[in-house]
Amino acid sequence: MAANTSPIYSVLANITRSARLTTAANDYNGVSLFNKEVFMADPVNGSYVSKIRFKAQGTNVATVARIYLNNGKANENFGGTPTAPTAGAAVTTGGTLLAGTYYAQIIGIDAYGQQTVLGTISTGAVTTGSTSIINWSWTAIPGAVSYRIYVGTNNVSGNNAYYFTSATNSYSQTAMHFAGTYDDPLVGNSKFFGEVSLPATTATATAATIDVDYVMNLAIPPGWAIYVGLGTTVAAGWIVTALGGDY
Repeated sequence: MAANTSPIYSVLANITRSARLTTAANDYNGVSLFNKEVFMADPVNGSYVSKIRFKAQGTNVATVARIYLNNGKANENFGGTPTAPTAGAAVTTGGTLLAGTYYAQIIGIDAYGQQTVLGTISTGAVTTGSTSIINWSWTAIPGAVSYRIYVGTNNVSGNNAYYFTSATNSYSQTAMHFAGTYDDPLVGNSKFFGEVSLPATTATATAATIDVDYVMNLAIPPGWAIYVGLGTTVAAGWIVTALGGDY
């Protein structure tokens, strides 16, 4: 069969929408209000994005742009940063936790599936023997209907990738962390896709400023979106445009 020589979408469909970025988002999980949507895939068939184009609007300091794939659900920090869980008195029987030091963080989830940012990491909870239990508890988050409690043996925030689910602001951990569900807790509804350096710019006329392209060549699932945020606040700003279209 002959190869298809026609474009999958028309030239007029290439430029879908744009956003102007000036304020730093300073996150790697896409939840900052300063991350802007630049593309939304077709809700039925999905779409294709060839690249993200950044056009400087004038004088800016150097920064980076972070690109996220969003699963179609809004990222909303509806409850601030959750407090660190605390461990109750040590329980040495009734569970299967091995001796060690364990750390925990939580994410709150509301009735619409929106998540908070990842909460503060706990201090270490020490267990002994091989049949221990840790009873975690934390401050309830207004609007949360469930929680993910990420647990593990790493005391660095975001580095424990197994979670258990609780409908209340407490959880009795009877098993090792890897008995939970695996998920990167920094992802939330947006997955960090990539980062591109944006240079300092000095031109005062928009037509004279530099363009920077970030190549994606990516099929986007139906209803998914692309968000972009800056790592540093800039002055004139960058216009960000997704070049792509529907199948």
